[in-house]
Amino acid sequence: MRELLEDEKLLQRIEWTNWILVVVTTLSAGLFFSWRIAGGVLLGAGLMTTSFQVLKWQLRKAFKQPGTVPGKGALFAKYYVRFLATVFLVFTVIYYDWVNPIAFLVGLSLVMVSIVYVGMEQFVIMLLKGDR
Repeated sequence: MRELLEDEKLLQRIEWTNWILVVVTTLSAGLFFSWRIAGGVLLGAGLMTTSFQVLKWQLRKAFKQPGTVPGKGALFAKYYVRFLATVFLVFTVIYYDWVNPIAFLVGLSLVMVSIVYVGMEQFVIMLLKGDR
């Protein structure tokens, strides 16, 4: 049970780090570049954050009951429907040129940057504690 709580805390750190990065990056883009670029960052970050939250919800629902294995077909089908919906939205935003593509890409990458940052931070903590 202790491990589950630590995983939840880790996931919350990733989410908080993501929101901090979204706010800081969007405001910085607006102040240093333009509000169109800031809109691209915000739209990309919002799209990926929503996709990440849906993935989290799908996995929690699939593995809710300990000791039972979820159906592979349904799990993969739902995963790929979410993935294809995300790809469709990204394609639509880029195709219709609603935002700056580079700024949109920066926003899309913020969830991954959050995951990498928290992972590196956790690695350093483990090294300092002597855990391997």
